[in-house]
Amino acid sequence: MKNYSYKEIQEGTKKSREYEISADVYAHFMDAFKDTNPLHIDDGYARAHGFTGRVAHGAILNGFISHFVGVEFPGKNSLLQSVQIQYKAPNYIGDTIALEAKVTQKVDALKVVVLTIHILNRTQNTTSAQATVQVGMLENGK
Repeated sequence: MKNYSYKEIQEGTKKSREYEISADVYAHFMDAFKDTNPLHIDDGYARAHGFTGRVAHGAILNGFISHFVGVEFPGKNSLLQSVQIQYKAPNYIGDTIALEAKVTQKVDALKVVVLTIHILNRTQNTTSAQATVQVGMLENGK
């Protein structure tokens, strides 16, 4: 687990990480949230509505953002405060997703970092989503 302090983070800093929407990730999401909309569980239904197969839940991307912020950047001394996400294209089981984050703002009085995150689907060569994330930074574990 990474651990950046507020002072170490600079506007313009870029970090990235790849994730896979594996069958295991998909199954765990289904077990936890039970979203059984037919677009997500029925290949035939999804194809009949213009998709290439069942569509992975958009909220899986939110989970990747949460992991990225809490474990990768800024890491363990961060607290996700808000996520504004716009989904641009569907994702499917087996797709590789890249999160590319850039620090676009620091608010010193609040020790808050704002990240713009571009979410790319490497498998399909498309933009999956765009997000703006506000992260509070804990100093000395407080």
